[in-house]
Amino acid sequence: MTQSASNPPPSPHVSVVMPTHNRAGLLGRSIASVLGQSFADLELIVVDDCSSDNTAEVVARFDDPRLRYVPLTDNLGAAGARNAGARLARGEWLAFQDDDDIWLVDKLRCQIETLREQPEAQWCLGSFIQIQPQRQIYFGGEAAFRGMDYRQGIGDGGPQWNLIATPNWLLRRSLFEQAGGFDPEIRSWDDWELGLRLYQLSPPIHCDQPTFIQDHIEGSGLMRAERTRAADMRRILAKHGHYWDAQPRVMARHYYQIGRAESLYDPAPAGRDALWRSLALRPLAPRTLAALVLAYLPGELGRRLTQGLRKLKQGFRR
Repeated sequence: MTQSASNPPPSPHVSVVMPTHNRAGLLGRSIASVLGQSFADLELIVVDDCSSDNTAEVVARFDDPRLRYVPLTDNLGAAGARNAGARLARGEWLAFQDDDDIWLVDKLRCQIETLREQPEAQWCLGSFIQIQPQRQIYFGGEAAFRGMDYRQGIGDGGPQWNLIATPNWLLRRSLFEQAGGFDPEIRSWDDWELGLRLYQLSPPIHCDQPTFIQDHIEGSGLMRAERTRAADMRRILAKHGHYWDAQPRVMARHYYQIGRAESLYDPAPAGRDALWRSLALRPLAPRTLAALVLAYLPGELGRRLTQGLRKLKQGFRR
């Protein structure tokens, strides 16, 4: 039986927040993977971000007092829905799950035990397995964790930030609140941007075993469109650009990310401006020069040439 926010069960050790929107076909397995954890002292807050499918019916199938269903009246997006769930959380520790991913049974146990071994830590990440149509990829290990360096920024050419995926987190709720929660204006890199703020308060530690399965077959991932990333990057630079002021290569990469996407999909002058900024920071960078040339071509021609170049590049990688 599910319980409303007004009639909660006793305070748990861990509060798990799961935003969802029109994923009824996948939601049940994600809920089951949380409620089936070997560490059972938890609550699961499913935040329904204005779904129009049978999400409520799927949630109602679970007869578990730890499950709380919270339907929103306004569509807030993933970051806003996570914040809404976190405000209702009562556990000392806070975790997040995506509605298309699957926690492994010892996910919480591994992270809690790791945190107990290092009581000064307030935030723990794990490793995970990503399944794709043709392969499975393991993200984790000490080298990958140590390679997560915010000084190197984000985007093509920067560190691999896969481990920052929100289903991988376990952190003190007080740390989340101190950092200010997710920025609801950021739609695709909200986990990375909050991670930057959390990192400056308390760097994470790492549980070196797989904690969840990230589904890139049935699930679609969270908002990976290039133009969304470009808008996110503009906001990230407005908030945190000073963090990389002394690193022109990083700033050049960030402006390149903006310019490439905006000149490809949106009115060209905005994208051109970002590409010129990138080139000023890193003169004669080949990919920036190529993107600038494409940005001055008619829109459809530029898009077709860009797609052709990408296919050629992928062919060389294979």
